[in-house]
Order: sequence, then C-alpha cells, then structure tokens
Amino acid sequence: MSEKKSLPGDARFLAALAAGEGWAFQSLYDFLGERLYRVAFALLGRREDAEDAVQDVFLSLVRYRKSLLQVADLPAYVFAALRRAAAQVAASRARAPAPLEAEVPAGVEGDSPGLATDRLERALRALPEEQREVLHLKIEGELTFAEIAGVLGVSLHTVASRYRRALEKLRDRLKE
Repeated sequence: MSEKKSLPGDARFLAALAAGEGWAFQSLYDFLGERLYRVAFALLGRREDAEDAVQDVFLSLVRYRKSLLQVADLPAYVFAALRRAAAQVAASRARAPAPLEAEVPAGVEGDSPGLATDRLERALRALPEEQREVLHLKIEGELTFAEIAGVLGVSLHTVASRYRRALEKLRDRLKE
C-alpha cells in the first residue's frame, strides 16, 4: 500500500477549488487520482471505463466547483462522485460491471499480483455488490472505515460488518 499524502483541507484550499484555480485541482488529482482510478477499475473492470469515470468526476468537480465550499469531507465527496460516475459509465455501456481484467492497470504500482488469478476473480464476483464495493474502497481506495461510511452514507458499523463478511466469504471460497 502506498503512503498516503496529505490533502490541504482548509478553507483556503476549498476556496481555491471553488475559484477554479488550476493548482488546486492538480493537487487534488495528485492526492486522489491513482486511488480513484484503482477503485474505478475494480468496479468497472475495464481500463477505458475507469479512465472515463475518473475524468467524469473531475469534469463534474470543475463544473460545480462553487458547491465545494460547503463540502466537509472532500475525499469522501470525491469518492461518492466516483460511485455515481462509475454507475453512469456502466449504464452508458449498456452492460453490468465487467469482471476484473487479468492485467494490472497502467500506472498502478504495488498491486497484489494475486488479484488477477481466476479463483480470486470468481470469488470477488461472487460477493454481494455492497461487500465488494466496501472491499474495493478499503483496499484500492485506501480509505478508512469512517471515510467509506461517508462515501456510502451508511454507519461505521455497517462498513466494518460488510468488510468482515466480504473477507470471510473470500477466505471460505478460496479454501474450496
């Protein structure tokens, strides 16, 4: 897992985003871009779709930048936007989210090579969507349970429970 960079979270940073300052959007992308891509790739299964979803998120942030002044948790807000963008990309492709590709996404270092195995892919696809989503946000997005709760709009207990159940199901399926 990569070291987390700290995002400027003060009012001046949000004001710079709201004003459309390029450096602020670049900082936001530098901070979250790779993690957003990994989560989008995990949810959508195709490099092109993941790139489209992340691009849609940043275009939306620029388009509605004035509303960023009211955002309390910027990473949670951006990952929630990614969930919506990924759902829209999947719907526009008129298909359900595809299975994980056997390749490692370009520009993503440190991915576990075991994620691409057929057994693990099948086990991940067999998880209920809500558990798979929590797993991807935790592992690929490197979010805390509290951040995931904010993204999903559920309680911290619910996130922890979904994560635990997902790991148990994966463990059981991989033992078979």
